Amino acid sequence: MKRQIFAPRRAVVAALMAGGLVLAGCSGLGDDAPAETDGGAETGGEAEAGGDPIVIGMINDTSGGASAYSPYSTVGIEMAIDKINSEGGVDGRQLSLISESDGSDSTQTSTLARRLIDNGAHVLLFNSASGSAVAAKGVCVEEEILCVAPTNLSAEIIEEPDNEFIYILGPTSAGIGAAYAEAMTQEGYERLAIVSDDNPTIQGYVPSLAGTIIDAGLEEVAHERVPDDASDVSPQIARIQAADPDVILVMSLGGQVEAAVQNALYQQLPDVPRFSLASIGNQPTTWDLANPGALEGLIFAGSFDTGNPRTQEFAEMLAERGGDHSDLTAYGAQGYDALLLVVEAIKKAGGADDRAALNTAFQEISGFQPHYGQEDFTLSYGPDKHVGSDGDCGLVLVQFGADNRPGDPWPAYQPSCE
Repeated sequence: MKRQIFAPRRAVVAALMAGGLVLAGCSGLGDDAPAETDGGAETGGEAEAGGDPIVIGMINDTSGGASAYSPYSTVGIEMAIDKINSEGGVDGRQLSLISESDGSDSTQTSTLARRLIDNGAHVLLFNSASGSAVAAKGVCVEEEILCVAPTNLSAEIIEEPDNEFIYILGPTSAGIGAAYAEAMTQEGYERLAIVSDDNPTIQGYVPSLAGTIIDAGLEEVAHERVPDDASDVSPQIARIQAADPDVILVMSLGGQVEAAVQNALYQQLPDVPRFSLASIGNQPTTWDLANPGALEGLIFAGSFDTGNPRTQEFAEMLAERGGDHSDLTAYGAQGYDALLLVVEAIKKAGGADDRAALNTAFQEISGFQPHYGQEDFTLSYGPDKHVGSDGDCGLVLVQFGADNRPGDPWPAYQPSCE
């Protein structure tokens, strides 16, 4: 990677990422109000002359560890469906979305995925925790159905076995680890402390993400695990303090536990630099759980460069939509892009009914320009390339301001597109 410095754009970032994007009112998909079916929530347009609707099945999380961010990607997916349907659908066929919530309980995901397929899904979107996608990817192979995980980071999702029909946008947790390793090494950090929640998804990230940083030469002086429903983390943070780190990595799904950890670190180790995952940067509800100023200086693995015109376009569409979960987040953009990728594959395949042809068509997507990442960032797929990222510039390392809101890109280091 090459060092790339970003000029400050705090005013633009604030306008895009803060609450100013939340407008009154909320439009649905087409003219149809959401309806409950035996297969979960359903939304979408009526069948057009071109044929029956193309059904998108989605596993989301409305109650578990991923429920802090799953609604944001759901909004992006719904926005894309609304746009496609308003433009006449895909070859005259409207898109319809049906969903099931697994509560990030991976023991339920496969059963719910099969239910979506039984209810007519042509494609599956995994919009819950990474562990859910890992647990259910075998269903994708057995049913030969195209599966896409818009926001998940785990490389295990697209690794053998059972990876022939599943894809992620990326970057992966290992890619974030590589960026953090170079950034921390460049800044001269040597003693790394890790705080991770004990959620299975997060523990699955630890070897690839934290391991990459340690392999780069940093010494792990402490690693404290906290329950993913913890409100008091003072014993763990006291042990982190005693280990005398010069940099701290927090790994969690966000929510109350992340806020508790950041509050304690801000109070007990205010001068030690902190890094975290994408979760905290894409959860406006979590920002408000942190004490005033507790997030200032925190660096997270963001995905928005406000100089990217496609990001600006998405921000404008999101602001126009308004309503719940319409803050600008990378998860929203990734949900939006995932649906557009699926539509591109459907067009390439000449329809959604031939599952094998649809999967092959997805592998032929190249140079797709997403609505997140740096301006030159693209996504491409192939038979042996199931993570879309072309290079590392899907990442934008962002620093929180004193207002507990994401601010400017971190001026010290940014991943390069080269």
